[in-house]
Amino acid sequence: MKKTNKLPPVIKGIFLFITLLFLFGIYLSIPVLFNYKSVENIIEKKFFSDFDIKLNINGDIKYQLLPKPHLLISNSSLSLDKNREEKMLINIEKLKIFVNLNNLYPKSKINFKKFEISENNFLLRKNEYIILRNYFHNSKSKPFHITNSKIFISDDKDQTLIISPVEKIVFMTSKKDNFKKLTINGNLFDLKFKSLWKKEFNSEFNSKIEIDFKNPNISMKNKLDYDNILDFKGSALINFLNQNIEIDYKLKDNRISLKSPNNNNNINIDALIELKPFYLNSNIILNKQNLNFLIDELVFSILNLNSDLIGNINGDLKLSLINIEHELIRDGYITFNIDQKKINLNKIVISLDNIGIIESEVTYEEKNGEIIFNSSNVITIKNRKNFARKFQMNVNKVIHLNKIFFKIKKNISSGIISIYDINFNKLDVTDKNIEKISYNIKNSQEFNSLVKRILSN
Repeated sequence: MKKTNKLPPVIKGIFLFITLLFLFGIYLSIPVLFNYKSVENIIEKKFFSDFDIKLNINGDIKYQLLPKPHLLISNSSLSLDKNREEKMLINIEKLKIFVNLNNLYPKSKINFKKFEISENNFLLRKNEYIILRNYFHNSKSKPFHITNSKIFISDDKDQTLIISPVEKIVFMTSKKDNFKKLTINGNLFDLKFKSLWKKEFNSEFNSKIEIDFKNPNISMKNKLDYDNILDFKGSALINFLNQNIEIDYKLKDNRISLKSPNNNNNINIDALIELKPFYLNSNIILNKQNLNFLIDELVFSILNLNSDLIGNINGDLKLSLINIEHELIRDGYITFNIDQKKINLNKIVISLDNIGIIESEVTYEEKNGEIIFNSSNVITIKNRKNFARKFQMNVNKVIHLNKIFFKIKKNISSGIISIYDINFNKLDVTDKNIEKISYNIKNSQEFNSLVKRILSN
């Protein structure tokens, strides 16, 4: 009998694997040959069904296998309809719609998984905010991603107000897990931030939002409850410079009120915002703040806020200072006026521990890359006995002392403080002027010694 040559099992397995791989490759490559343009209407209708967004395809449609099977659509537009009169139109250069492997052919039951937009510019007008908000609140869309893009926010005259680069935006909904979620990683006014908006799937408008900024570290948690589309209330917790700020707010009759609850936080807010016309009247209460922080950082930062950040805000801002961390200064207030995209300092009035008050005019200037604080000050003495006790002097030395005029210059970078143009106004001495000498001091103890020495002469 003739012997038959049989292939070893390993070789058979290799041939079988190659055959299956070849057949699978043919199966995956067939969609590349399909004319997707012929089923453009099917794709548009399915896109609206899956994402609650109207798709208008103007360019080519290509099938791409990698990195995951998807349709690549060039030159399209997306629209969000608020009603028949208003809609938000977004032009897209490249739109990727990801599909399931078992739904590669549009004439069968096509099934989209998600869509993705990258390297695109989005123009958002202020009056389109409500359309976008309503979409996120009401949509039951499948997931979509936006990456490496820019958002331009403009006013009614198409003047750009804000440009915000975004690394990634992800929107997801889950009826099963009962949530809608929008996450954003981006940049606003050169500050990197992460935000998370979340709400229960079937709730109408109530939602929560968390925002975290880096450098400086600022975080905000907000809970929002709607009575209706025009009236709402909520609460916010803000952590800024390691300080917690709690705010309860309410919108009603075109007015927004903001008020901190009674607590032991060192920063509290009491403000009223009129919307028509827009006007802000606010009082921020600062408890146990360091004097150097107030001068070197807070007031300087407020006066140098970016005009784009101020926007069209007009109004008055008051900083009420209590329990200031200083040997001599106890409390006081600083007032600002906000107008024409600029903040102006109006008045600084500080209380001196049962002695009197200081009124100051303040400016900042930059010299050779360093920030210089300048102030012209007048101390009005209301209790001479307490003044003499504080500066360890005989009360007879100050019996006729009413006012002390002086100027301060501080290099914020180095911390060096100079006092000059000192003038004591006494009733029994006409215009007694101390020689215009500049005195360098390091702390309040040296200031006390300087005043005592000059008055004793």
